[in-house]
Amino acid sequence: MESTQTRFRFNKRHIDGLPLPAKRIRYRDDGVDGLILEHSPSGTKTFRVYKKIKGQTSPVTVTLGKYPAMSIENARKQALDALNAITSGQNPNENERIKKLARITLLEVYEDYIRVKSFSDSTLYSYKRNIKSYLKAYNNRALIKFTEEDVKTEHRRISALSPAQADATMRVLRALFNFAKYEYRGPENIFLFEHNPVHILSHQKLWNKVERRNTRLTKGQLPDWFKAVETIREEGDIFAKSVCDMVEMALLTGLRKNELLSLTWDRVNLEESTFFISTTKNGDRLELPISRHLHVLLSRRDLNKDTSPFVFNAPNKYGQIKEPKKVLIKIRELSGCDINLHDLRRTFTTTAEALNLGTYTIKRMLNHRTRRDDVTAGYTILTPEELREPAQKIEDRLLVQAGIKDPDESLNKKLAYLIEHLSDEQKKKLITSLTENMAEETKTSE
Repeated sequence: MESTQTRFRFNKRHIDGLPLPAKRIRYRDDGVDGLILEHSPSGTKTFRVYKKIKGQTSPVTVTLGKYPAMSIENARKQALDALNAITSGQNPNENERIKKLARITLLEVYEDYIRVKSFSDSTLYSYKRNIKSYLKAYNNRALIKFTEEDVKTEHRRISALSPAQADATMRVLRALFNFAKYEYRGPENIFLFEHNPVHILSHQKLWNKVERRNTRLTKGQLPDWFKAVETIREEGDIFAKSVCDMVEMALLTGLRKNELLSLTWDRVNLEESTFFISTTKNGDRLELPISRHLHVLLSRRDLNKDTSPFVFNAPNKYGQIKEPKKVLIKIRELSGCDINLHDLRRTFTTTAEALNLGTYTIKRMLNHRTRRDDVTAGYTILTPEELREPAQKIEDRLLVQAGIKDPDESLNKKLAYLIEHLSDEQKKKLITSLTENMAEETKTSE
């Protein structure tokens, strides 16, 4: 039985005179059944509606506002609106949630998107630039008010600056709408953002379709490029030496810029000639072998390393290379090769393809995911040992083309590698076969 002290007709004099409670207490209004005033030990007084929805066992609590910022008259008016909704089987809290979602802005959706998804630092930087710079004027606009005309207008505007940037910005916007469709839903899971206005660019064929850059180091450019890297490494400071070693490893492994810059010594095993990358673009751990020339490079860095945990350290507060742009410009100027870091990845991939190393092998070394419906890929396990010979072949081909390695030397090492991995029985058969062939050739020449 409720005491008369917790139920009265709300009025200013009575509410202002309520004693501070030792624990939270609820007072009920005699004027509107279901309107309560919640009084906490901190002194806060909050108007709420407390009522059961027909067919549900638990009552619904709807927060209206704090007293005295919300007047008693306004509290009763809003309470009646909430009670009418409850009587008709609606949940006012759900209605308010839907209203709030309808007001969610582009910037708020973007912040939710990057919070629940996993992206590399470079991807996050790119997304931030697209939203906060190129679509800055729309940041505080409700996402639901973004129209097809807005999409076309902004795509045209950004295209005047950079066609590639315009397409990139709209791809991010498209991703945000796709995210919003499934992330923010109404009653019974209905879609609030079912329409994606960016699709108008596909329907009206308005994408710029900028061709992908396909530059790489050619066979004729490799000698000059390696010579430039070596010259700058010999003449440069600690930072320049570190960048030169990093770009050489980029060519010999096909790794991405951030994968190399974040490589730490605890992920490098020089004794077993292996290393691994955990911060890859797609999030998958990548374990790779260390080929012979690369082993020399990393061993040299190991002998001269400082207190920084990074393989490609730098004398700055981060202990690592953050932006190698200036040294890369010097390499381009000295070599005459207009090549960036991603072009080195293309050079590696092109060389691997020319050697017929196999699609799965190349994909694994580049850490490209295979299609989910590719059953064979699920059975193809490529460890550093399975990748060691292919990686060495790529390194040998590049160094031979650069004039650093003698082709015959490369052939002899390949033969030595093959013989080393033969069983005793296989070695005996090989010796017998070679002896017979040599004897046959001698008879023929006589």
